[in-house]
Amino acid sequence: MAQQLYTLYLTSNFTSIAESLYILPASSNSLVRLTIAYELRAAAEAELLKHSVVISAETLYKDAEEAFMGLETVLGEDEWFFRAAKPGLFDAGVFAYTNLLLDDGLGNGWSESRLRNTVLGKQKLVAHRERILATYYAGA
Repeated sequence: MAQQLYTLYLTSNFTSIAESLYILPASSNSLVRLTIAYELRAAAEAELLKHSVVISAETLYKDAEEAFMGLETVLGEDEWFFRAAKPGLFDAGVFAYTNLLLDDGLGNGWSESRLRNTVLGKQKLVAHRERILATYYAGA
């Protein structure tokens, strides 16, 4: 999602999360680190600009709110999407996205937490993530 690109690479989360995950482990050379940082941010910006002539945080966050609301509606009162007996590929995709945003162990944490807070406000999605964690990652 575009919102995740923006939130991770073009806000203060770049320093608090992306840097510790992607840049610092890649090299101890400061010039290499600077180059990687520049390239990551430039790639995220270029990807976002493919879909709009301007990058608008307000538009991105509004779209994210609508998308998460839609996911909550589709999930409804069921444990898994589309009333499946067990989690499927769609559940895995939603989990991959929500788990990243809700993981407290990422880097130094989400310094810009608007997108994270949007997911936290969707209790059905939070419960969905918790079910997958409990079912498949209990020992992790």
